[in-house]
Amino acid sequence: MGRIKNSMLTGLALLTFLGCEQRPFKVRGTSPILYEDAVVREAVYSPSRHGSGSGGGPTIDFDGNIGFAFTSVSVNVPEKYAVVFECQHGKFIVEGTDDAHKSLWKRMSEGDTVRVSYKEIYESVCADTNKDGAIDTLSRALIDYDFLDANKK
Repeated sequence: MGRIKNSMLTGLALLTFLGCEQRPFKVRGTSPILYEDAVVREAVYSPSRHGSGSGGGPTIDFDGNIGFAFTSVSVNVPEKYAVVFECQHGKFIVEGTDDAHKSLWKRMSEGDTVRVSYKEIYESVCADTNKDGAIDTLSRALIDYDFLDANKK
């Protein structure tokens, strides 16, 4: 919440200093840490895949000339870790390729009851609508969730 106030105050100060008319501006903010109970429905591991190959085939250019070309293909897909949770609002998935996702995946098993921690991310549209120097929030929308962690109960 402090970031929202600081951003709004900075915006207002700039507009006052520049002496121009203020237009609505967007500010992002987060909720405090929120907690919710959930059940692990699935813990998924997708192994990495690597490979290469080559091949050839016919080609045709814009002038109608027919030719033959060789191509090579390289595949490098990193391993991926995912956990599917179900809470009172429905199912959601947390997935990634880094050590944090690997650690979460290792700690979770199907059927585990967990306490999930997360933050809501909001975007507000603000402006000094009545030109009294105070920033007014014109609208506020929930745009995303920031998953923090899940711990077995």
